[in-house]
Amino acid sequence: MDWPMGYDGTEIIPAWVGPTVQIYLWPLIGWALGTVILVLLAVLITSFPVRRRFWCEQAGRVVEAAFEEDGPPDHRRYIAVVSCTAFEPATRVRCQRSCLETLLPQQAGPGHHVARRASGHL
Repeated sequence: MDWPMGYDGTEIIPAWVGPTVQIYLWPLIGWALGTVILVLLAVLITSFPVRRRFWCEQAGRVVEAAFEEDGPPDHRRYIAVVSCTAFEPATRVRCQRSCLETLLPQQAGPGHHVARRASGHL
C-alpha cells in the first residue's frame, strides 16, 4: 500500500499507524522473548542418555554403558547408569557403579573410546 506524499516529498503516515504498531509490537516482543526463554530452559533441563565405551575393571572387558547426566552444559556429571553391556539384560545393572565416579563426561567424549579404568567388584 502506498502512502500519500506531502508537498515536500515526505510520506504522510496516518495518525492511527503509530499507536497500532505499539499495541501489537510489545506483546509480540514479549511473546518471542518468553518462547526463547522456555526453549532454553527445556534444553537445560532435558537429559538424554549418553553412551560411552570404556574398559570396566569389574567386568574385565570393554563395555558400552549409557549414563544419565545432570547439571548445566559444560559442567555435567554422570548421576546414573541407565544400561551396561556387562549385564543381561543391559538395563538391569547390578554392580556398585564405580564408573560414575571414575568416568568424567570430558574424559569420555565422542572421540575417546577408552577412558580411565573403573575399579570395584561386580
